[in-house]
Amino acid sequence: MKNLKIYSINKVDEIFFLGRNVTNAKAQKSRVLFWAGSGFEVDFQGQELWVQLESGYETLEPWIAVFLNNRIASRQMVTKGKHWICIARGMDNDYKTSVRFLKDSQPMNDDPKHYLKIHKIAISKGGKFFAPKSKNLKIEFIGDSITTGEGLYGQVDDMNYIATHMSFTQTYGYKVSTCLNADFRIMSQGGYGIVSSWNNNPCGVIPPEYEKVCSIIKSDLYHKLGGHDDYDFSSWQPDFIFVNLGTNDRGGFYQPPFVDELSGLEYKMNLAPDGKPDEEGHKKIQNGVKNFLTVLRSNNANAKIIWATGMMSIPEVDPIIDEGIEEYKAISDDKNIYRLTLPSMDLEQTDDDKGSRAHPGPKTHKLAAEQIVEFIKSDCESR
Repeated sequence: MKNLKIYSINKVDEIFFLGRNVTNAKAQKSRVLFWAGSGFEVDFQGQELWVQLESGYETLEPWIAVFLNNRIASRQMVTKGKHWICIARGMDNDYKTSVRFLKDSQPMNDDPKHYLKIHKIAISKGGKFFAPKSKNLKIEFIGDSITTGEGLYGQVDDMNYIATHMSFTQTYGYKVSTCLNADFRIMSQGGYGIVSSWNNNPCGVIPPEYEKVCSIIKSDLYHKLGGHDDYDFSSWQPDFIFVNLGTNDRGGFYQPPFVDELSGLEYKMNLAPDGKPDEEGHKKIQNGVKNFLTVLRSNNANAKIIWATGMMSIPEVDPIIDEGIEEYKAISDDKNIYRLTLPSMDLEQTDDDKGSRAHPGPKTHKLAAEQIVEFIKSDCESR
């Protein structure tokens, strides 16, 4: 490292940070990357650029992706401990290079020891940092494994639940943000729903977590990192919020009951004899949608909120989501709530179209991104 100049990650004014973080993040010595899509952007002139990372995990390691001039340069897992990783090397001193460094995997609620920090950044001596170009929009994406990018790496028949198969930077959300030069925030967790997880766990749901920085992982570590802190919504107000939830609520209807180990209580989403959600399940989802929209609006006064589903078919749940939206609109008179049906993975034909783990593949994410971009552009043009 003798030919490099080293800086604390929070001491380089030109760095633009991506993703949710604690209120005093800038004052700390390191930067925690909580959610998928968290990271930084910076332009630089110099021969080399390095970052010092710290990672921990028990079973599910963090992955990162590095983009140089908007093209992916590397994607890799981050091994345990603190170490330096080279971002760019052998660059032309007279040429300005754009860097985007991102956490490519979600926070892992199944692994309480999973975390990723950036401590320092180093540039070749004589090199310079420059602020990246300003963003046109702010977009928040809220969802489950589809928004996380589960299945976007791996062969079609790969079914292991491992971080290798997840990649946010291949998702519809990332494609939309890149196309529109938007600043983005991601809040997604595989298996989570509106009122029920895929296996009927009533705690595996996104809405109760929304007002915290990152409380998905219930551990002392995440409490200490600040993940359980209240999130400061005044620090970042989105222009658009896209909610893609409901797939796992639908899954609960077809899974065995979830049994709480402490209380012994069973939880189950049930179907009526006609194959539709029974009255209790129907009402739970309807109220869940209405209540979550209320929370979203209370924290994001001017955002256009779009509930978008369809990439995986949920015919039992879609009509209930519609009812929850209409009930919320009737109560609130909120004119900035929208519904969007995205292209289905049923359109995938070849293995190149498809994802692993029976999840939407590259084709579906591409088509969904195109539809969302069209929606945003038409909205912006109509103002």
